Amino acid sequence: MITTIIEALSGLGIFLFGMLYMESALKEMAGIRLKRWIKNSTSTPFKAILSGAAATAALQSSSVVTLMTLSFVSASLISLSSGIAVIFGSNIGTTVTAWIVATLGFKVQIELFSLPLIGIGGLALILGESHKKIRVAAKVFIGFGLLFFGLDLMKVSIESAAIHVDLSLYTHLPLISFVALGFVITALIQSSSAATAITLSALYAHILGFDQAAAMVIGTNIGTTVTALLGSIGGIPDKKRAAMAHLWFNLFTAIIAFIILPFTTDILMNTLSLRSDPTIALALFHTIFNVMGVILLAPFIPYMARYLGGLFVQKEKMPTKYIHKVDPKVPDTALIALRDEANKLFMKTIKYILLLCNIKPNDIMVQKNDIKVVIANNMDKIEFDFLKTYEKIKEIESDTVAFVNILIQQNLSPSQSEYVAILSSSVRDSVYAAKILKDIKTDLDDFSESDNQDIITIYNEIRKNLVYTISIFVNYMEEKYSQEKCLEKFSKAEAENKHTLEAATSLAAKDKRSKTMVVSLLNANHSAYICIKSLQEASKSLRLEFLLETEKEDI
Repeated sequence: MITTIIEALSGLGIFLFGMLYMESALKEMAGIRLKRWIKNSTSTPFKAILSGAAATAALQSSSVVTLMTLSFVSASLISLSSGIAVIFGSNIGTTVTAWIVATLGFKVQIELFSLPLIGIGGLALILGESHKKIRVAAKVFIGFGLLFFGLDLMKVSIESAAIHVDLSLYTHLPLISFVALGFVITALIQSSSAATAITLSALYAHILGFDQAAAMVIGTNIGTTVTALLGSIGGIPDKKRAAMAHLWFNLFTAIIAFIILPFTTDILMNTLSLRSDPTIALALFHTIFNVMGVILLAPFIPYMARYLGGLFVQKEKMPTKYIHKVDPKVPDTALIALRDEANKLFMKTIKYILLLCNIKPNDIMVQKNDIKVVIANNMDKIEFDFLKTYEKIKEIESDTVAFVNILIQQNLSPSQSEYVAILSSSVRDSVYAAKILKDIKTDLDDFSESDNQDIITIYNEIRKNLVYTISIFVNYMEEKYSQEKCLEKFSKAEAENKHTLEAATSLAAKDKRSKTMVVSLLNANHSAYICIKSLQEASKSLRLEFLLETEKEDI
């Protein structure tokens, strides 16, 4: 039993990773042609419903189609309304499996393609890494394969326990109990198709009566929403909204189907004379209530999307920490908030610059390690979204400028006006320092991965100088250094910068093969120098009762 639980949880992890990996690849490959194709195939609710039904019938898995749809919505390739329509259609397409089982007695398992997909994708990713189209297609293959593999692991591990349950022990229970049973089995094995096949087998073996089997099928329709809900974990709001629409549709159709179950049973068993062939009757019942749900709800898709648009609204976190809490029309409090915001931005910029140089800020700002130790312990490239982080810094600058524009319109004293100007200049200098180093991030990463030891040495000299300078700023902000002592130490930093420049120039003369890389080194060293000078300017008006915050907070 423990092994089963471990396998199920492993499958869940692989499934979620495959889902996210596929989503990432879809965003990367979202070229104009792909967007046009998806838009055309879902341009109207009717076409989107047909697309969902056809895709599910072909793949034999409404779960996979639903997950694909969630990825498309999350990647903004299709609208929420179109995604809802595709999901509605997938509920019709999933009934094909019941017909295959009922008529042919077997079920095509698309999950068997998972390992070949992963294998082909892996080989293509390695062999075609330099070609964007091949690389992206390989990621899609791997994502699909992992998704299938994860689903298969969950089904096999938990289904092995579920199929040993003797359903005849529960025939005396009310029909609603069989709805719950269908839901639980589907939620556990992550496949309504598999749960429906189990139900059909039990009906064929006369373990269940038709009403009980029909109630179980209704439950499987609700249970399949668990897959979509899991797939929406950590997604953007539209992804969660599409998953919620899937839940609503299946709940609505389940309630209607359960209410009309006695009437439907009478028609199927007596009017259509399917009593002798209950599996066909069950497949037909499955199709009827799903088609009925689509017909009833399709006209309301735009209204549903509009209502869902008000759900899962993320309260946007303010980029600033102080100025949005005060009224710029009250100068006394506004000046304090502006000062604290400028201080905060300065420290955020320092953390950002350290990360750009592949240095963990904690090593300098909290542990206060020796510079040589810091460099030795930070030789690997640090992966982080440096462009997104820079955008956050720019947002702070933008909000600060807007705040200052209101503040300077107030009746400020000459000293207050001068102070506002100094703080505004500090904000601009901090952001400029971040921009200068952000623009050479790719070069810095290339240097870190070079196999030329001379280039690595100069790269580390650039980093040492930046770390040395930043340690000066940290001590200044903590009021351990006076401005005079800072200026004294900055002169050493300038001398080191010149030394690095000479070393890079010497390397250019010595190693013609690395000429391009050496030129990049010279440019990087110059950018680092400008960055340091900008930070110096930004720091002149700062400190002032500022308390240094540790790296517990994201930059």
